[in-house]
Amino acid sequence: MTVVRCVEVSLTIPDNEARTALVTLQRLGVPVTTLERADVYRCDVQEREADHLSELFRSLETLFNPNKHSLRVRAGDGPARGEVWIQERSAAPERAEKAGVRIAGRRLPGVTSLERFTSWRLSAEMGAPAGPDLVQAAQETLLYNPAFQKATTA
Repeated sequence: MTVVRCVEVSLTIPDNEARTALVTLQRLGVPVTTLERADVYRCDVQEREADHLSELFRSLETLFNPNKHSLRVRAGDGPARGEVWIQERSAAPERAEKAGVRIAGRRLPGVTSLERFTSWRLSAEMGAPAGPDLVQAAQETLLYNPAFQKATTA
């Protein structure tokens, strides 16, 4: 039996891409107060391997560097309130049956499906998660291009 787990990798050092996007959104009139970016990997993983997923991702040097990244297994399997996940339209989930999917040149044992997203987490006044209208305005203004990307919100 498989379960869905989402692994988030984010920068602990200043994120210049997120800072630039935040300033651009503000200049375009989208009232966002903070903007955070992360890579999210949604995995279908065999139940017996699910507890080892974070240590497995920590061992992937090209995805996770302990000197500049934090890693966590998220509670849910989709975007939270105030968050949008962006994915290339052409991106199909990597699938494998028994050996595990490959990422960064290595197999992930027990992982039968893997999708990668860029997460943008937006806050409004007083640090509260941005509402759906604000998230939609930010994604339509700057965060994604509907011609070749798709956006998923809570």
